[in-house]
Amino acid sequence: MDFKKRIEELQKKMEEDVDGLEEVDKAQYIFQIGKIYKEEKMYDQALTQFKETITNTKSFNTKIDSLFEICHIGLLQKDLDLLKEYLEKIKDLLKEGGDWEKKNRLKVYEGLYLLFNRNFKEAGKNFLDALMTFTSYELFDFKTFVFYTAVINIISVDRKTLKEKIIDNSDVLSCINDIPHLQAFLNTFYDGEYEKFFKELYFIIQVLKKDFYLSKHYNYYINEMRVKVYSQFLQSYKTVTMDNMAKVFGVSTNFIDRELSNFISQGRINAKIDKVSGIIECNHNEENVDLYQATIRDSDILISKIHKLSKLLEI
Repeated sequence: MDFKKRIEELQKKMEEDVDGLEEVDKAQYIFQIGKIYKEEKMYDQALTQFKETITNTKSFNTKIDSLFEICHIGLLQKDLDLLKEYLEKIKDLLKEGGDWEKKNRLKVYEGLYLLFNRNFKEAGKNFLDALMTFTSYELFDFKTFVFYTAVINIISVDRKTLKEKIIDNSDVLSCINDIPHLQAFLNTFYDGEYEKFFKELYFIIQVLKKDFYLSKHYNYYINEMRVKVYSQFLQSYKTVTMDNMAKVFGVSTNFIDRELSNFISQGRINAKIDKVSGIIECNHNEENVDLYQATIRDSDILISKIHKLSKLLEI
């Protein structure tokens, strides 16, 4: 039996089965059939049915669950306009009420929307907030969510946050051994074992290439991780030879030269290469000077306010 005929039979059976069901149950039934067989027509039918449910129901929970289902359809179809529109509707409805479970689901759905739009930093924040209370199993299991949370946040958070909120997080530790290469990926990065890290990065990238949410970002991800890891290494030095850096990373000096030259020219890494002497000069001072000047400025403002307050108190 060919696939098209099978879908037609399923649709006919579906129409018989849903007769007499409540609107929301009918919509969920159609949606589940669409998910199983990845049939766009059924997604469209489910979408229409959920919209009718939202219009006709007086139940807060039925309405908000239907809004989430529409967002789920938006995710599966990668329809970002639909997803954005209905995420806003959920936010508006949650202003009227809603428990922690609904707010937690919103963080996950909104995080995936941000992920589609390559906003890893904000997506990572949402996922970290939802990590302890994850309940969105209609999207994926908890191990998959932990994987997303880790590989997204490693790009955007500092080492201290990575250690506290991910590497040592009890929820992450509860399942990380069941996620191939993830623990080694995180630990080799944090511990500065850069040659091993790049080997683990290769395995992570193979997963990203096939992932529904991350596949279109894998080249961007490789680029960002290279910048992140080179910057972390150079942060510890004022000057370092290219030979030494190449040795730490397990690559040739020419490779390091090409890599750093590319990122320095793009303004992604704040350093200079002295090719005659084979030395990398790391420029950390500008950032420290800016921080120092900002501290002095804020201190002057605070002292001025204290001085004015002291005069008022004397009066």
